[in-house]
Amino acid sequence: MSTGLRRCRPQRPVTNVDTEDNVRILRTTMMVLFLVGLLLAAEGGEQEYEQASDFTLPDLVGRNVQLSALLAIGPVYVEFWDRSCANCIAELDALVPTYDTLKERGLQMVALSVDKAADEARVRALFNGKKWPYVCLLDQQNEVKRAYGIIIKPAAYLVNQQGEIVYTHIGYKKGDENRIKVEILKWLPAEENDSVPDSESPDGDR
Repeated sequence: MSTGLRRCRPQRPVTNVDTEDNVRILRTTMMVLFLVGLLLAAEGGEQEYEQASDFTLPDLVGRNVQLSALLAIGPVYVEFWDRSCANCIAELDALVPTYDTLKERGLQMVALSVDKAADEARVRALFNGKKWPYVCLLDQQNEVKRAYGIIIKPAAYLVNQQGEIVYTHIGYKKGDENRIKVEILKWLPAEENDSVPDSESPDGDR
């Protein structure tokens, strides 16, 4: 005869495995919240840039030129190059239109030669033959090259007027000049025609 009562299933006792799982879930949740907090803080804060080392070097006619003096005029794009570097020469060629367009707004461009003193005449002949409009400086002792840790050429740094390195460009391939122009425009006074045409738009960020 049925009594009408349902037999209760005994509860499974809490084990150490259950406790460890709960602790693991809690730790994971806390880590996720911590990382989200870091991301939000990073988005809300200002980006910090490395300070560029100031330097003074002679130009092709023997006048000493100081980086900080150029920065008083506008942001400076410094490219380390030598006469045997085909990609260096290609980039310096490709950037002429950018410089011609933006120089009135303060842009300074420095072609910083790391060739040896014995090659000075060849450097001068190449630079003058190309009719590049930039400032050409001679780092014949490679002191500035070492200070900036240059290994691969071309290597270029965009320095804003606060003396901060705000963009670095290593190597060169055709079309890179469009990305470089976009980065330079960020540090110049804005104008209505600053947009880059679709035909000149860079393929993507480096």
